[in-house]
This record gives sequence, C-alpha cells and structure tokens, in this order.
Amino acid sequence: MLGYISSTRKKSCKQCVKAKRRCDLGYPCCKRCFSKSLDCAYPNAAVREAEVVIRQQTPDLAPFTHIGDHDLLSGLQPTQTEPFGPALLHVSDSSSGSGSGPEDEENVVRESGPPGYVGYRGGRDGGVGQVFWTRSQEPRVSRQLLPKIWAPSWLNEEQVLFMVSRLRSFVPTLAFTGSSPFIHSHLYKSTQPAAFQDSMALSALYLARTKQNTGVLINSINQKIDGLIANSRSWTLQEHLAAVQALVTYQLIRLLDGDMGVQATAARQNRLLEMWTAQLWKRSFADPVAFSKPWDAWVFYESLRRTVMISVFLRGGWSALTQDGLCDQVPVLARLPMSKGHGFWDMEEEEFERQLIGADGRDQLIAYGDFSLEWIPGDDLNKLSEYQRLLLAPCRGAQDTRLYLDGM
Repeated sequence: MLGYISSTRKKSCKQCVKAKRRCDLGYPCCKRCFSKSLDCAYPNAAVREAEVVIRQQTPDLAPFTHIGDHDLLSGLQPTQTEPFGPALLHVSDSSSGSGSGPEDEENVVRESGPPGYVGYRGGRDGGVGQVFWTRSQEPRVSRQLLPKIWAPSWLNEEQVLFMVSRLRSFVPTLAFTGSSPFIHSHLYKSTQPAAFQDSMALSALYLARTKQNTGVLINSINQKIDGLIANSRSWTLQEHLAAVQALVTYQLIRLLDGDMGVQATAARQNRLLEMWTAQLWKRSFADPVAFSKPWDAWVFYESLRRTVMISVFLRGGWSALTQDGLCDQVPVLARLPMSKGHGFWDMEEEEFERQLIGADGRDQLIAYGDFSLEWIPGDDLNKLSEYQRLLLAPCRGAQDTRLYLDGM
C-alpha cells in the first residue's frame, strides 16, 4: 500500500490500542494491521481533511524514481515492489471511529446523492452554497471475504476463447464510439486527456492495420507508452485514470493479436500495468476528486472501478491463455468492488438524477466474488449486461455453460 502519515492524527489505531502494541500510524492502515489483515481505523479527524506526507519507503510499491524507463520498456522486473494483491484493496472503515469532525458534519449535504458519494457545501476552497460531490469510503467488501479462500482457477478452452473475444471487442468499440465497457461515454465529454485521444486514434489505426502499416502502429504504441512513463510523476488523478485506460487498450491490442509479433514485449509490460493500476486504486481514496454534480462524480468513479477491474481481468485472461487455463488473478479479482445492477451505466444524466430521489447509496457495491456466488445457474441471461456476463463466464461458466456458449 502507499504509505502516508497524517499530520492531523492524534491517536494509535483501535487494533493496536486493543492489543497494547505500538502503532506506526500509517495510512490507510498501519503496518501491523496490514500484515495481519486487520480492520485498521483511527478515532480522529476525517481523512479528506488531513494533510499528508509520504513515507521515505513504501511497503509495497516503489516510487517511480526507483524504476528506470528503459527497465520498464525492456521488460526487466522493477525492484522493491510487490504484486497488486488483495491487501492493497484494504480501505479503512469509515463507520468506525469518530469519523468527520463537527465542522464537516455541518457542511454535509443531507439530500440524496449518487450511490457511494457524499456532498459537502462550500468545501475547503470556499464557494458558499455550492455543493461538491466526492467519493465516500467504499463499503468494506474485503472484511466479509476474509474467511473465504479464493484460489486461482482453471478455465476450459471455450471459457478462455470467450474472454479473449469479448476483450478484443473493446478496441473497435472505443474506436467507433469513444467509449468502452470501462470508459463511460460521458467521462471525457467536455475535455479529453491526451492519453485518451492517443488510445482512441491508435485503436482506429489498428482496425485499418495492414502488413505495410503494422510497423507504424507498433512504434506509435511504444512511443505513447514512453510518453506516459515520462509524464507519470506529474499526473493528476484524472490523468492517471486516462493513462491506465490507455495502457489497457494498448495491451488489448498487442497481447490478443499474435499476428503483430509483439506479445512478448506486451507481456513484460503487464508489470507496469499492474503497478499503475494499484497506484491508481490507492490514489482514488487518498486523493479523491470533488465534482459539482452527482452525475459527474458517479461517471468518474464507476469508470475508475471498471478500469481497475478490467486491468486485473485482462492479466488474469492472459494467464489463462498462456498457462493452459490457469487464471492466477482470482484472489485479487474476488475482492474488487463493482456496482450492483447495470442500469446507471446506460442512463442519461436526466434519468440518473430522477433515479437518485430516495436512493440509498450505502448498499450499491458488491465484491466481485460475492457477485459471482449470487448467480444461480439457469437464471435469465437477459438481466446481465455484457460487462457482467464477461465477469461471470470465467468464474461460473463451469456451473452454467450458457454464460460463454450462448451467442459466441
């Protein structure tokens, strides 16, 4: 996890106090709670108001200064890093402890908002009377999963082919529509980051690929990845999201098309995708973005959740494709959160706002593992979105072959 020390924190976490152990005061969880998978929570001011400084050494992800651009591009394993494991998904429970201070409570908007978000009137930058929407803490999906053991799974050939065909379809979808199952159609409606524009343009070039222009496509992708690495130290959260989405798109193109002859290079860069994705996930909690409208907040963070999911899912699919069906990302995937249902994703803003009236956002997320267990073989496939069906086919396809056979 990314290690932070909050200047507003006054006390040790509750688990260390209970065990009478010294707490290193790490955020979002201390080292002891992290190593023991405990529910780490501090009884003090809200995280969103804390000023933070980064520890000199992070336990799980090395800063970019430790990783040379050449090493990443040549496929050398970065040093002082650990895989994107389930522990990185740990988020302190916002319901424990004292939560927000009195001033925050006075500014909290009591009207309904998008699922999983909280509105603050005014905010730290003034703007009296204006409401800013930012993400509240995700429900603790990992706590209920701790007793369960999610082992890597073996997929049959038809399941792997289904995954590959569906993942490959994301590229033409992006080229033709400017969106995909992990990039909402309204995410970049007003402004488009350069990484998004580049990935969309190269997706279009890929659809027009010939033997003569394949070299141009490959070199262009390599140069765009070089540029992402060079600018990574100055990314905002929005730019970080666009960069991960772009790298996912480049990996979809290169990993799943053997005719291009660059699968080995792309496979080595899965490590870069893993690292950027883990950092994006942690930043989304440590450095949340405030939006003026609930719609904008939901679109951004739902796209972020789906981007993290597809990033891990793609690497799991590549593992299954190259290791005789072994999907080694199951322990991570099982703990990732996803939205219940799929109605909001296809709504326009006006309908979204109507649906918010009386909505309770406290129970709108579910762990991928729990989502898969809720599927009953024989259920109506029409109630699933294409995104949900893609996620269910690998984990429940053995019990319900319709998930990957119908419509192939």
